[in-house]
Amino acid sequence: MATDILALDIETKNLSTEIGGWNNTHMFLVSTVATWDGTIGKIYVEKDIVDNIIAKGNIQVLPLRQLKYDLDDALKAGTKLLGHNIVAFDLPVLRDSLDIYCVRKFLNNGQYIDTSKELVKAHGERFTLQNLVDNTLGMSKSLESYMAPALWKTGEYQTVVDYCLKDCELVYDLYKHGLDKKIDAFSIEKGEMVKLKVEW
Repeated sequence: MATDILALDIETKNLSTEIGGWNNTHMFLVSTVATWDGTIGKIYVEKDIVDNIIAKGNIQVLPLRQLKYDLDDALKAGTKLLGHNIVAFDLPVLRDSLDIYCVRKFLNNGQYIDTSKELVKAHGERFTLQNLVDNTLGMSKSLESYMAPALWKTGEYQTVVDYCLKDCELVYDLYKHGLDKKIDAFSIEKGEMVKLKVEW
């Protein structure tokens, strides 16, 4: 991981409603984690699922236990983790459910870029990733996150990992777009399209 930005997304086998709410991050069961550095994607799943996943192009499929080593390498290299809502969800789940210690250091060091958090801080409003990528990039997410646990339970592993990786690619492209251009979104509060200046 010789890049300075690594997009990360996770999917779980269960919903927050099944574990008593979003604050019980230690009770989420992680089904897959994906990373994307702009060139290479990695999909992490449990060892017994690895052979069920078809890797396409520059995508590697790895056992979930490898994630802690790859994230530790990224931490040491100074890589920032990138994601939409990763501070409130993805990173706490990795820290508390999978007990990946280096995630604490990413959080404590501020070694991350949370596109959701940055937009709330700059504009006082939450925007979904779908809203942002649809209006800024003309692209669409392949699923909604609440669908992933049910798909995983029925053995639709490929659908879930493809969705997870796609979210990484979308947030990475959104981040890159925002470096030199404004982000387009529909503001629910204003009831109109807005152009959002970002500094991430």
